[in-house]
Amino acid sequence: MQGNPLVSIIIPTFNRAHLIGETLDSVLAQTYTNWECIVVDDGSTDNTASVLQSYIDKDSRFQYHHRPKNRLPGGNAARNYGFELSSGEYIQWFDDDDLMVPEKLEVKLTYLLDNKVDFVMSKTKYFNKNGYNNKSYGYNYSEGDINFLSFVMTHITWVTNDMIIKRSVAEKISFNEVLKSGQEFNFSCKLLLETNSLKKVDEFLTLKRFHKISIGKKRQVDKSHYWITSFDLHWVNYNELNRHYIIPKIFNEYTLLKCVKSYLNESEIKLSYTFHKEMFKVFKLKVVYFYLSVISKFMFGRYYVFYKHLKYIK
Repeated sequence: MQGNPLVSIIIPTFNRAHLIGETLDSVLAQTYTNWECIVVDDGSTDNTASVLQSYIDKDSRFQYHHRPKNRLPGGNAARNYGFELSSGEYIQWFDDDDLMVPEKLEVKLTYLLDNKVDFVMSKTKYFNKNGYNNKSYGYNYSEGDINFLSFVMTHITWVTNDMIIKRSVAEKISFNEVLKSGQEFNFSCKLLLETNSLKKVDEFLTLKRFHKISIGKKRQVDKSHYWITSFDLHWVNYNELNRHYIIPKIFNEYTLLKCVKSYLNESEIKLSYTFHKEMFKVFKLKVVYFYLSVISKFMFGRYYVFYKHLKYIK
């Protein structure tokens, strides 16, 4: 492969000593060999350290670090810290319980170099102790369909494991260390605002471990938590993107509507003065329908009649 560039594989981990060995074995099995694998521990209390030491002892391409205490807990800070420690020309984010197929890095790097693009997407499917299954993320879209607005507003989606990115692009963005959910969505929004130079590989190059009880499933069961975290994601994303980029009006409308729906479904959410100010700025006189929705929800337990007048803004 031309130039044989270094790929940095960055893996945050937390109490996955019983699983991360399989992940690291899949890294060792890569047909492309010029990589470094940086594992950042987010505060594990199991024997993760001894597992990692065994891999470092047999292969110096592995590194093991701890998230600094002055960084917020969570995988976001661990990923960012891992990137700060990395040296690779290309960055492959990965999770501590998933598996790479042996050709993952080789295939994606070939696409990157042959097409001279900024990032390459591949596909992920699930596996469990009984083997593989047909469940996968929704990849029924073409490469040409991918842009910032289509990613935000349509069925187009992917996971962090799917992306390999040029370092020069990754340096411009980072994982938001405040967010408790939707971190990957926020990161990919920023990525697509920085560049639309990409290729999509229609191959399943990552195997994602299926957990019956995941953070996402807990959010679905606990509706209050779901609406609170949904509001936080969209409100934080709205503010961060508008702070750093010129954002299409339709995104601002769409995102504030997501916040409004969360608020109308969860009484624990408190709105700031800034939120009201943004509602007036984006929806102008039609903001009255938001306040009518709030009144209707309070008095009658229903809000959609007024909410739809915001929803169908043209």
